[in-house]
Amino acid sequence: MRPESPSDPPIQTLRLRKGPVSYTREGAGHPVVALHGCPGSVRDWRWMGPALRSGCELIRLDLPGYGGTPLRTASSALAAKRAAFVLEFADTLGLDTFSVLAHSAGGPVALELAVLAPERVRTLALIAVPGGKPHRAIRRSPNQMRLTPIFDIPVLRAALNRPLRQGFVKAGFSGDLPIDSYRQSMRVAAKFDFPSHERLASKADAPTLIAWAVDDELIEPEISEALADKCPDGERLVFPSGGHLIQKHRASEISEAFLRLIEDRGR
Repeated sequence: MRPESPSDPPIQTLRLRKGPVSYTREGAGHPVVALHGCPGSVRDWRWMGPALRSGCELIRLDLPGYGGTPLRTASSALAAKRAAFVLEFADTLGLDTFSVLAHSAGGPVALELAVLAPERVRTLALIAVPGGKPHRAIRRSPNQMRLTPIFDIPVLRAALNRPLRQGFVKAGFSGDLPIDSYRQSMRVAAKFDFPSHERLASKADAPTLIAWAVDDELIEPEISEALADKCPDGERLVFPSGGHLIQKHRASEISEAFLRLIEDRGR
């Protein structure tokens, strides 16, 4: 289930050391920083906004290379470097403690954050995130992963624009995003360290909600189940349907469970 209508709060801009970051804020209370997948943007959380803002302050940000945040703000595709960017964002915004809500490729960043700043990250919600081994979306495109160095060669990268965009559309993503969003998504996927991700799941201390759908076309449920076994205790939500974008199709159920987790952690 999801709310009757989505929320689209005004985009704000915050300047970090290397460049600007675009973000939105809605609601009041305990801050929750929301990290989208790859590709993605603040709009990925527009259905969870109405369900969460009654019990927390939802802060969605565009990760570097997406939406209104240019890649120069934090150009690395490594999860650890992207987590450091989020921590700089939280510092600049004046957030002391906060929770993290992450979808898909935002999950590794969330776990890095939880290990990097355990005294600040109170709870996690991991929505349809990768696990400790390559999932089927990654296994389908090994050759594309090898092509990512070409993205940095202007004379060659234009030739990849059309097949790159078509590949993301075939996987179920929008075909209307800037081409740089698809390039950065491939860089992130190519740099993803699955064993390290699994180790981080075991090191994190923050109570963690994990949600996935059995019919996720990108990440098979067995991978989500294995990750859930490694992560700290917290609610596990398994939906029979909803696909990879359950933050849209199951927004109400996920939001209710996450607010419960946040409330329990605050006691």
